[in-house]
Amino acid sequence: MTCIIGMYYNSGKGAVVIADSRTMIGGDYSHGQKVFEVEIGTGIVFSSSGLSGIAEKLLPNVRAARSRARQVLASEIVNVFEDEMAELYNRYKMTRPYRFGSDEPLLNAFIGFMDQNAPQLHCLYENGYAEIIREFHAIGHGARHALNIMRTLYAPSISKDRAIEIGVHALIEVAKIDAMVDDSPQIAILEQKTPTSSLEIMNLCHDGTFDFECAEIKKIIDKLAGIEEKRTRAFHLLLDGNQDVKKKFDKTLKEYSDGAGQSEKTRNTTKARSATRNRRKGSLHSRGRAKAPTD
Repeated sequence: MTCIIGMYYNSGKGAVVIADSRTMIGGDYSHGQKVFEVEIGTGIVFSSSGLSGIAEKLLPNVRAARSRARQVLASEIVNVFEDEMAELYNRYKMTRPYRFGSDEPLLNAFIGFMDQNAPQLHCLYENGYAEIIREFHAIGHGARHALNIMRTLYAPSISKDRAIEIGVHALIEVAKIDAMVDDSPQIAILEQKTPTSSLEIMNLCHDGTFDFECAEIKKIIDKLAGIEEKRTRAFHLLLDGNQDVKKKFDKTLKEYSDGAGQSEKTRNTTKARSATRNRRKGSLHSRGRAKAPTD
């Protein structure tokens, strides 16, 4: 149950975690929140696949252990999650009578936080081991299919909007072939916006309610509608089309690539000019202070 995608964007300056909303209790499907802030105001995001009951036990245990140990730094949360998950793993899988088989994972999860103004995403496994994610990763049902899509579309320099679009697109494509995954995304964004604000959960409303039909996310889904079908048709067009059609297609792609490169060059030039102006202003201020009379 569940497919969750995590990736960095803007050369590691931000990160997103995108999960579907399908849960199953007994034999019934429903919607459930899967993206959480560990504690309000911490900026630590948690999202898990596997048994929802294990996640419901893990989060309170982590909060209590973190409070007892007075571990308040976000970067210390990974050790807390590892220790508490290992306790649950030992209880349910390593102690007789064994309550779950070895082929049924209790939980896999993403943990995300800001460390020195840069996001970190970690993948937590059921045995209590966590490892850092370098570029992108997917867990849960359909993860292999999601990863295949990500490999063809991801680049470290993509923007925040493009990262969200790619993640939502991958999730929707997984939902088409995996009944355990739905096409109702939940999205968390990790980025240092202000000294005290770094986490945004797009589905979370101002009154604290969780919106599974978030209007902003719905706009992204509508934008992506039919894009995979068009990509498939373009593939066949290139194989079956005549030379004139292929040349037009190649010309369009070249114009797009050249335009994207020029836009990137313009952005870099603008940033360089802005930095130069700031340095000059700083130099002038320093000279002014140096000439000021002293008592």
